[in-house]
Amino acid sequence: MSIKVAVVTGSNKGIGLAIVRALCKQFKGDVYLMSRDVGRGEEAVKSLSSEGLNPKFHQLDINDVNSIIAAAAFFKEKYGGVDVLVNNAAILFKGERHTNEY
Repeated sequence: MSIKVAVVTGSNKGIGLAIVRALCKQFKGDVYLMSRDVGRGEEAVKSLSSEGLNPKFHQLDINDVNSIIAAAAFFKEKYGGVDVLVNNAAILFKGERHTNEY
């Protein structure tokens, strides 16, 4: 039986970190904390490890196409894909914003 994998984007702090913590306690498989900043991501993993949890880390910047391609290739090669994806990373669209007044 293959190892299941859960991935949480934008998870080096806040709600994302709490989701990783909960998954590490309940999910039967590998849990990946993903962050665009390697240092912050590794520090978050270290903090969770000190709680007796075992998250893994992979860098991901959702605004960088090459980072997305590299992460997708990593999970496809190592696990054959992703079983659980929590897309917690904030996205800011650049360009014009249209708002409606009511």
